[in-house]
Amino acid sequence: MFSLKESITFQQVLTVAELTSQIRLTLEDEFIDIHVVGEISNAKIYPSGHWYFSLKDKEATLPCVSFKNSNQFIKFRLEDGLMVVAHGRLSVYPPRGAYQMMVTALEPVGVGDWQLAFEQLKTKLDGEGLFALERKRPIPLMPKRIGVVTSQAGAAIQDILSALGRRNSAVSILISPCRVQGEGSEQEIAQAIENLAEFSDIEVILVARGGGSIEDLWAFNTETVARAVANSKVPVISGVGHETDVTICDFVADMRAPTPTAAAEMVARGRGELLEKWLALRNRLGKDIREKLLTVKHRLVKASPARFLTTYQHRLQNNRLQIVNLQDRMFTTIERILSFNRFKLQRNLEKVQNLGPINVLKRGFSIVRKSNNEVVRQASQCKTGEILEVLLTEGKLTVKVENSTASWKVEDKQKEQSEVYGNED
Repeated sequence: MFSLKESITFQQVLTVAELTSQIRLTLEDEFIDIHVVGEISNAKIYPSGHWYFSLKDKEATLPCVSFKNSNQFIKFRLEDGLMVVAHGRLSVYPPRGAYQMMVTALEPVGVGDWQLAFEQLKTKLDGEGLFALERKRPIPLMPKRIGVVTSQAGAAIQDILSALGRRNSAVSILISPCRVQGEGSEQEIAQAIENLAEFSDIEVILVARGGGSIEDLWAFNTETVARAVANSKVPVISGVGHETDVTICDFVADMRAPTPTAAAEMVARGRGELLEKWLALRNRLGKDIREKLLTVKHRLVKASPARFLTTYQHRLQNNRLQIVNLQDRMFTTIERILSFNRFKLQRNLEKVQNLGPINVLKRGFSIVRKSNNEVVRQASQCKTGEILEVLLTEGKLTVKVENSTASWKVEDKQKEQSEVYGNED
């Protein structure tokens, strides 16, 4: 029986790095071009542009990496929960001893990558409010100068110039040329929109392109163009593709036109069209007035003048009765107020009379005056020998002061009376 030490002598001993390298060569040679379907999870996008994520199903998980030079051609955004088919190869990352899939392409399951990218961007911008109706600006009725963002080599510019010349040749046009498809075209479109902002007399901008496949129109489905349209200082009309084509630019723009020609017609309403609308409105107004007058005439014919007269007579009679009742109530109220005030006046006169000097004299009081008509209220006002005048209820007396006392009391008065009349005891 061999020991572990003896058995090792008959076999080659590998380092971890050597074993990992052999496994890596085996995997990379065997799984060099594979397609794997699974659900994306733990998706991470780093500032470097590299994508790290996992593909999983109910039974297993596969780590994946997609470098920037590969994922830049993938149209949609990496999101957890997406079911995709990944194309690439297997590799081993020696520092962790883990295998992973080097992904070079991704295709969503059940929907094309172009359509998925379109829906993702549409959901994102709609969530930011860029499609909201309240931010849509009105298009000028008769702009004097318009800006056009399109390719000078395409058919769209010819359609626009033809429509403008036919509908209203007085409109001034400023073309901001750019490429409308191909790599980098979205930046050119956005820059062309910004360039028109330098001209203060531009009243509306037309962003236009002829029809084509979704790949041809893709520049108008990019976030770059969408934000340039949203940030435009003047209203924007999107006239991209044919009637059935719908782009992100259409949703963000202030108005969508089905074709470039229709976009030009919206801003070049000729005098003939305006005259036709004015005549139509005038005729409609005249018709409405005639119908209204005819309706009123029929009502007057059906109405009975005698009935209306009787109705108004009853109303007048009721009003007269109300006036009479109000007058009676007013007179009664005035009489009651006058009676009450007369009574109060009489009471006040009586009070005044009771407090007057005549009534005071009638109660046995008198008024003493000095020769200068000064009323005497205190003994200290008079001197011995001074002549005073005493006013009574009837007549007056002239008296001479023999003596004076500063104060007097009821007891003094009673003593004085007993001395005058004598004590009965």
